[in-house]
Amino acid sequence: MTPLLYALCVAVVIALAAWRLFFYRRARRQRLAASAFPAEWARWLERDMALYRRLPGPVRERVHTGTLILMDELEFYGCNGLELTDDMRVLVAAHGALLVSGLSMDYYDSLQAVLIYPDAYRAPTHHREGPVVVEGTDTRLGESWGEGRVILVWATLQAEAADEWAASNVALHEFAHQLDQLDGSSDGAPPLHSGEQARNWQAVFSDAWERLKREARHGDTVLDPYGATNPAEFFAVATEAFFCDPEALRHSEPRLYECLSGFYQLSPAEWATQT
Repeated sequence: MTPLLYALCVAVVIALAAWRLFFYRRARRQRLAASAFPAEWARWLERDMALYRRLPGPVRERVHTGTLILMDELEFYGCNGLELTDDMRVLVAAHGALLVSGLSMDYYDSLQAVLIYPDAYRAPTHHREGPVVVEGTDTRLGESWGEGRVILVWATLQAEAADEWAASNVALHEFAHQLDQLDGSSDGAPPLHSGEQARNWQAVFSDAWERLKREARHGDTVLDPYGATNPAEFFAVATEAFFCDPEALRHSEPRLYECLSGFYQLSPAEWATQT
């Protein structure tokens, strides 16, 4: 067999495997979408997730479907001795499902695993100072990796999820990074629906990010000052505000709110008036 023919055979095998995986996943998701959401899961979410209690009926149904799918597809790992229970897994999955409840579960095709630590953890860091690479560690509450892994801290997630007035949400933050990384780079711009939307996104986000960098020094902002770190963190922080404090975001940054609403195909600022 010639090298060219061998390469062609390999490509065909890979393509067939991908095709089978696509249709298997699609069929399995359709079966899950047609199944009933467990009543016990709904009670857990009513108890543990303040955002869930705000959801209008159609959005809640889509969150149910997404939660079923993520519970079926994701691997959940407890780290540093944390023992995971089903209600913990459901709470994490529901946050991921909420984020794409106006989009498609296809956005999570590459998502594979969620690692959950009991408390803030130490992670290695590397940064360059001139020609020298300096290694160290820092304390973290969550991370998102391009290999389809999300890392969360349970103590933070649990407290923020239950708090009706929480301005931050580590689960939404890290799942938002997963969306941002879909195009291969973490740059604050997830895959957008059109070229026009992408151009508007760049203009609006750049303007809002520069404003946050100026105002973060004073600390009086709707957006977490951490969003001034870089465009990727700005998108994740803006996503938190969009879901956690949507009315304030729409008031203070109306163009940013509209951009996020156009991308997520949701308008959380209207949910309070519907429940």
